[in-house]
Amino acid sequence: MKPVVHIIAMHLAYGGVEKAVCAMANLFIELGYPVKLICTYRMPDAPAYPLDDRVEVTYLLKDIPNRQEFKASIASHNPFKIFKEGLRSVKILYQKKTRVKKAIMSIQDGIIITTRHEDSLVLSEHGAKSVYKIAQLHHDHEFKENFVDGFQHHYQGIDCFCLLTDQLRDEVEQMMREGGNQHTRCVTVPNFVDDYPKTVHWGDDRHGCIAVGRLHPVKGFERMIRLFQAIHEILPDEELTILGDGEQMPVLKELVHSLKLEGCIHLVGAKKADEVAAYMEHAKLYLMTSHSEGLPFVLIEAQSHGLGTVAYDVRVGPRAVIHEGEDGYLIADDDQASFVQKVTEVLASSPECQRLGMKAYVNGQYYTKDNVKKIWQKVLEREV
Repeated sequence: MKPVVHIIAMHLAYGGVEKAVCAMANLFIELGYPVKLICTYRMPDAPAYPLDDRVEVTYLLKDIPNRQEFKASIASHNPFKIFKEGLRSVKILYQKKTRVKKAIMSIQDGIIITTRHEDSLVLSEHGAKSVYKIAQLHHDHEFKENFVDGFQHHYQGIDCFCLLTDQLRDEVEQMMREGGNQHTRCVTVPNFVDDYPKTVHWGDDRHGCIAVGRLHPVKGFERMIRLFQAIHEILPDEELTILGDGEQMPVLKELVHSLKLEGCIHLVGAKKADEVAAYMEHAKLYLMTSHSEGLPFVLIEAQSHGLGTVAYDVRVGPRAVIHEGEDGYLIADDDQASFVQKVTEVLASSPECQRLGMKAYVNGQYYTKDNVKKIWQKVLEREV
């Protein structure tokens, strides 16, 4: 009998981390491991992604984060509402911290996998010695002080640390060794596409650009919209569709309205996996203007549907997926003129769009489930 794999996650609503968590849980079931998913919050419409019925899911809190309500209370200037929502926020955060710690301490055998830095710190300090402790980081650490300090001085109890790219792995490993941690093994374990299409279609029905993601400032959708204004002036028939939801939706809608771009930029909200796939299958080019990324799930998905990409070359992330000139182009971060020029050049040439897309489909197969399954199998069996 294989040991139980306990996965600690924030929630199972829409998001790249959440999609990776569900795919990972399903993969472990395929490998014959019993899986228990321990989630802090039970968000509406969760799980947002397919989850094997054999995965046991437990939720630690009944309440969910009240960030939007707290912001609204501040905007109202009502002292009673501010106090009420502020107190609720403190209570939620306290319960989150204490219950995650309690859940981790209650597990005395098997495997625990954490998916966020704050939970990995708890696992390192409070995880039982009899448990195989695996941590993950699903984004770029950006050399921020709290991450560097954690890696150097508070990860000694972690047995294996899984990073999304070789670059992140090498950086974190060096930090750990400089801090005297000789115990933790650092391993590259990328995200993967659960159901990579057997074939890809490219025809005259493909049109416009697409972007998918959480509508959060870090994803850079404001600058994408401004870039597309310049692209639209050169190629007035091209359109941009942005899939996703989040706190910036009102801001982005207002920006599109103020720039008078409602006819060519479409904010269509969050969509289910099959709907996202359909949008990708009918687009010509994928755009990414994030300020920071780990290993962008959406780029891999875009490649699986035959989409080339033009992306800002932020510190990590896109450069781990895109092969310059083969399946996409990397533009120096915030070089707006070069971004506009490259996108217009590609969109103006259907053969170039198709060339990038077909090569993207081939290169993206590195991130298939079968390939990543082999890596996870070695990690779970302590062979790396």
